[in-house]
Amino acid sequence: MKLKRRTLIEIAVILLSGVALFLFSTHDDFMYHQAIGEVVAVKDGKAVRQTDQYKNVDYQTRQRLTVVQTNGRHRGRRIIIHNTFSRSGALDQDFHRGQHIFLTNIRRVHGTYYATASRFKRDTTLLMLAWLVVVLLYLVMHAHGLRTLLSVAINFILFLFFVQLDVTLNLTHFFWLFALSAVLFTGLTLCLVIGVNRQCLVTFLAIVTGTTLAFVIGIGTLQLTHNAGVHYEALGYATQAPQELFLSATVIGLLGAVMDAATDIVSTLFEMHRADPDVSRLQLFKSGQEVGRSILGPLINVLLLIFFAETIAIAVLYFRTGNPIGYTFQWTMELGIIQALISGIGIALVIPSASCLAAVVLGKKERSNGIN
Repeated sequence: MKLKRRTLIEIAVILLSGVALFLFSTHDDFMYHQAIGEVVAVKDGKAVRQTDQYKNVDYQTRQRLTVVQTNGRHRGRRIIIHNTFSRSGALDQDFHRGQHIFLTNIRRVHGTYYATASRFKRDTTLLMLAWLVVVLLYLVMHAHGLRTLLSVAINFILFLFFVQLDVTLNLTHFFWLFALSAVLFTGLTLCLVIGVNRQCLVTFLAIVTGTTLAFVIGIGTLQLTHNAGVHYEALGYATQAPQELFLSATVIGLLGAVMDAATDIVSTLFEMHRADPDVSRLQLFKSGQEVGRSILGPLINVLLLIFFAETIAIAVLYFRTGNPIGYTFQWTMELGIIQALISGIGIALVIPSASCLAAVVLGKKERSNGIN
C-alpha cells in the first residue's frame, strides 16, 4: 500500500512539474533582453518559381506578419514584418500565427513600426525535451539515472570552460588542453556513474589505454604518409590551426566511442565475478572478448550513422551545385571518415585491453594448467 501511494505521488509530481515548466516557458518572454513578438496575423503572397544555374528548382513566398511585442517597455506594440521564405527552407523560415519570434532592427516609418524576424523562440521545446529526458532517466534508472544526467551537465560545463580558456589564451598549440579535458571527462563521468571503486579504476585504465593506442596509431599513420590528400582546412569555421582543431575533435570523439565499449565489457565481467567469485582469469578474458565481438559491429555502425547525419546536408548541397563525387568527398566527408576509422580502431583495441585488465583484477589463477 505504501509503495502504491509513493508511486502515485511520484507520478503526480512528474506531471505537475511538466505542466508548470510548460506554462512558465510559454510566458517567460519578460526574461529576455532582446525584443520578442507574438505573430497574430499572417498574409502569404503567391509562391514564385526560382531556378538556379544548376537547374535546381525552388519556390519563394513573401509574407506579411503582424506581430505584437510581448516584452520590454514597449510591450503591446504592433509591428509589421515582411518575410521571404522558400519551400526548401535552407536559409529562411516560414512563420505562422501564434509563434513567438525574436525581433531585430525595429524602426518607425510614418507612424508604423517595422522590424526583421530573427528566429523562433524555441525554449519551450528545448525545456520540455530536457524534462522528458530527466523523467525517463528517473523512471528507468532512478537515482543512477540522475547521476548520469549530473555527469552530462558537469561535462558540458567543463567543455565550455576549456573552449573559453582556449579562446581567452588564444593558443596556437591547444591540442593538449583538450586532451586534458578528455581525461577529466572520463574520470568525472565514471566516478559519478559507477562510483569510486575498483570497477571505476579498471574502466578508466581500459579507456585511457584504448584511446591512447588508437590515437597513436591513427595520427602516426597520417604522419608517416605526410597527411597526403588530407584537407584540414575543410573544417568549417576554423579560426585557429585547423590540424590542431582536427586532433582535438578526434580525441574527444574517440574517447566517447572507446568509453562505450569499455564500460559494457568491464561492467559485464564485474557482474560475472559477483555471480561467481571463483571464476578464472581465462574465463573472464574469453567472456570479455565475446562481449566485445557482439558490440563491435553495432558501435562502428553507430559511428558511421552519426557521421552520415553530420555530413548529409552539406554533401547534398555540394552535389546540388554540380560538384563531382571525389571533390565532394574530399571537402565534406574525408575528415569525418578519418575520425570514424580512428574511433573504430579504438573500439577494436579496447576489447582485449578491457578484458585483460578486468580478468587480472578479478579472476582466480588456474593452477591445474598453469594459466593465469
